[in-house]
Amino acid sequence: MKILQKTLTLFLFIVFSSALYSEGTFVLNAERAMLSTQYAKDSFKQLEEDSDFIADRERLELLQAEGQELIEQFQQDIETLSDEQKVDMQKKVQDKQNEIQFLANKLQTKAQEAQQAVINDLSEDFNRILGELINAKNMDMVVSPQALFYANPDLDITDEVTALLDVALADKSE
Repeated sequence: MKILQKTLTLFLFIVFSSALYSEGTFVLNAERAMLSTQYAKDSFKQLEEDSDFIADRERLELLQAEGQELIEQFQQDIETLSDEQKVDMQKKVQDKQNEIQFLANKLQTKAQEAQQAVINDLSEDFNRILGELINAKNMDMVVSPQALFYANPDLDITDEVTALLDVALADKSE
């Protein structure tokens, strides 16, 4: 019964929304559509709860605080430090900044890998759903928003594709 209800809702959504767009050109941010799904949100939540990720993020916050403290100390004591002490302090600040940059890059890489994994996992379903949507709405063209200077927001089907992906993934998991 639940599947029938979802299918009927999907059909009505497609029929009524297709009446609004007789031109045949639509805008779709494919990456945003996939990364906005519940599946993606759950994947990102898992990353945020990963003990290694948490430890690295906490370490980064600690390093940033230590770096800020070093800079403040240097600025406060600059007039009383010898040239050698200034060079030493600048080296400490630079070393701390390098460590911060390394850890920030590591966290960013983990986040990008999680995003890429979601896109890889969803690409088959995304392509199938997009194909069905193109046929259902008799679309002539689907363009990326990055390729446009302006598009009427009513032509954007990104949220619709996200909703259809969520329905398809929910049906798959049942």
